[in-house]
Amino acid sequence: MKNFTQLLLLLSFTGSLFAIDGPEIYQKMKDREKGNTSHTIMKMTLIESSGDKKDRIIETWTMKYDTEKNLSQSVMEFKSPASVKGTRFLQIQREGRDDDQWIYLPALGRVRRIASSEGNSSFMGSDFTYDDMQIENDDSNSKHVLLREEKVGDYECYVLESSSAAEDASYSKLISWITKDHFIPVKVEFYNKKSGKLEKIMTIEGKIEQINGIYTVMTTRMKNIEDDHQTVLEIMRNKNGIPYIEFNKKVNPARFTQHYLQTGK
Repeated sequence: MKNFTQLLLLLSFTGSLFAIDGPEIYQKMKDREKGNTSHTIMKMTLIESSGDKKDRIIETWTMKYDTEKNLSQSVMEFKSPASVKGTRFLQIQREGRDDDQWIYLPALGRVRRIASSEGNSSFMGSDFTYDDMQIENDDSNSKHVLLREEKVGDYECYVLESSSAAEDASYSKLISWITKDHFIPVKVEFYNKKSGKLEKIMTIEGKIEQINGIYTVMTTRMKNIEDDHQTVLEIMRNKNGIPYIEFNKKVNPARFTQHYLQTGK
């Protein structure tokens, strides 16, 4: 009887230890509910090491264009200041490969496709690269390992190490703190592909809020460790404190075209 009890305890412990693994956590993070469409107005703040700040106002739309394969598309338009007003950025998620991306710069007056070789370049002077902006990176060569469980702020998290064997991978690895309740990464460390050193840290600030029944990140900060530059993305609010974001409202599919990038209509 004693041996049987010990066996049950051992099986119970082992079952809890292996209740979920790295690939499953990553898949749940990918598959979490994001709505079929969204419309957002946000502020992008560029923060120099000196503390100087530059604000930009951005309006974004997203739409799931293939519900069966869970593929989405998004378009982003800079509304202010005048130096970037009218800049538009389109990306379309593709199955089994990285997103297609295009940008329209008013100064050039034409739409330009973002080449894969530009993936590590800064997006509009921010601490996010074009690869960071992707809706979904190609993860066919990726490996995901659960390192431990840890608390970040108010959130109990899984700590996941992700790496890719692909030659064009942007980083040597990512370490992500993913909430157990929402499967949202509240902290991500980005490690340099060449040196292996910590390059950037992304953190979620404030609470994860529920908007139209969907758990939503309101403020994201990306900090570049080497040059002490930071970028903050924050969903704006009206005078009553209501955030400018809505899900599952009708969005015109014509927005997600190169013609819209060129004309704004």
